[in-house]
Amino acid sequence: MTIILVRQRTEVPAIDGMIAGMVAVERDAAFLTLVTGGAGLGRYDCALHVLAEGELVANGVFWAEWASRRFVGLPVQAAAVARHPHPTVVVSINPAIPAQAAAGERIAYHADLAGRPLEVLEVEQDGGIFAVRSPGETAVLSRWTRDKFGRPLRLDGRPAIDASRTLHLLLVGDESLLRDTYPANIAALGDAAEHFRLDLEFSFWNPRNEPLGRIAPALDGVDGIVLPGGSDMEQVPGQIDVAQLAIRRDIPTVGLCLGMQTMATAVAREIGGYNDANMEEADPAAQIKTFIRLRDEHGRPEFRLGLRRTRVVPGTVLSTIFDGAAEVEVHCNHRYVLDPALHDALGATGLALSAMQKDRNFADAVEVSSLRFFVGMQGHPELMSRRGVPQPLLTAFLRAAGEFQPSAPLQPQ
Repeated sequence: MTIILVRQRTEVPAIDGMIAGMVAVERDAAFLTLVTGGAGLGRYDCALHVLAEGELVANGVFWAEWASRRFVGLPVQAAAVARHPHPTVVVSINPAIPAQAAAGERIAYHADLAGRPLEVLEVEQDGGIFAVRSPGETAVLSRWTRDKFGRPLRLDGRPAIDASRTLHLLLVGDESLLRDTYPANIAALGDAAEHFRLDLEFSFWNPRNEPLGRIAPALDGVDGIVLPGGSDMEQVPGQIDVAQLAIRRDIPTVGLCLGMQTMATAVAREIGGYNDANMEEADPAAQIKTFIRLRDEHGRPEFRLGLRRTRVVPGTVLSTIFDGAAEVEVHCNHRYVLDPALHDALGATGLALSAMQKDRNFADAVEVSSLRFFVGMQGHPELMSRRGVPQPLLTAFLRAAGEFQPSAPLQPQ
């Protein structure tokens, strides 16, 4: 009945809780998050990882789920940690967050009251190396680093690089945000690349900083385009422009949450001729609003959070990707949906609705099957990627970007 506190001071959301998650996997322990959460690090959108139950927590929690292939439970109060039923629990404490530092003290106090053994581990970072020690000890218990996709790995267990070829992907967004704040997109792409023994080279184009006129040359030599999620509306014009160019050049493109919204809007403009179409969240004054506020049956604003089931439409590209499954699960974190009043009009342009909310007429995925690959999901499928078990949407995307024949797949490592 041991409680393990893993203390790591960091202001980088992508690694807040990362090593603690690895310790939990190695000790076969339950990984616990605290009600204090991981926010307050001074980074844009620093608590974006959505749990299956719908809570938003520190982004580094992704690694515990990625490595263990188990969902992390709801955050708990510090005083409740000592009463947790699992024989061994791991709690990540980030002293850079005062509330977490105080929570660590409360956990120690209640562990003593309950007679539950308490083990403390300190994580020290030197460059790209993370060393785990017991307090006051010089001996290193384990050393960790991160690969080019941000994935944690032991220094003594690094796999040999055995890539048969390299693909060049363009990610539309802030590189620092995608690497240091929200790690799941690049990690999931790495999982998919590993499945095919591929190497990936990334370039980043941030619409916040780059004029829209410079994006066309940036697509030269690109094998595939990733339109990530997020809530930064300044990314929207650039994402839509890139998606329109992807349609013209037939470059394989995948959209994740916000990226799905910009893809559908790009189809409305590029193929449908709705030049004034835009998303309500990005342009409330747009004459044609492709994505509108999600509301319940009583007209009240609704926030779709957590692991939700979505109905896959038979005969679509998405159905093939998921081997004909009638339903799949996807993590959701959104408040806007494709306007159902536009379903028929956009369908006439070639935009197919390839997944729908389980019980309602709201689109969860869209695609244009006449293009090599143009598929977006209103959710975060990247959060379902696991070590050694890549997310099918992203493996399908890389297959299209690499022009692999389905009848002759490359073998996983």
